[in-house]
Amino acid sequence: MGRVKMKKLAILLIVLMTVVLGGCSGDKTTDQDQKPKTETQAQQPAGEKVKVTLYFANQNADGLVPVVREIDKPDDMVKALVEELKKPEQHAPVLPEGTELLDYKTEGETIVLNFNQAFANLQGSTGEFITVNSLVNTMTELPQYKSVKLLVEGKTLETGHAIYDKPIPRNEGIIKK
Repeated sequence: MGRVKMKKLAILLIVLMTVVLGGCSGDKTTDQDQKPKTETQAQQPAGEKVKVTLYFANQNADGLVPVVREIDKPDDMVKALVEELKKPEQHAPVLPEGTELLDYKTEGETIVLNFNQAFANLQGSTGEFITVNSLVNTMTELPQYKSVKLLVEGKTLETGHAIYDKPIPRNEGIIKK
């Protein structure tokens, strides 16, 4: 029992260290990403806000906690949700550093998210579990989606732990309130 807790703590520390050590290079990417968003936001009427629910890892990294944020009403909700997941604030990050959503499409009630190669840099089985479920639960907050399929540069996401070749349904069991 003690080994499992130590393992979870070690994984959480690795994720946190990655964020802290990658902070400087991450700021450059964030600045570049914000310039196009500012132009897009300038075209939107001021003051329109929407509430969104995002899912981040809890303190023990054994579940997700819902986080409600009020954001400017976006032209593209899917892209906005991915961008918000990149801003963990007081929570541990759920997306690998450098992750970008290249494109997405809808197949019935499934959303197919196509990420860049950085997304495949998932940190261990716990990190992978948190990332996948964070994305799935966040996207399935949108009423038109019941599941999520994950691609990396157009190909099925494959890790050392799993092959994500089928749509992944929402996981209510991982949510800790």
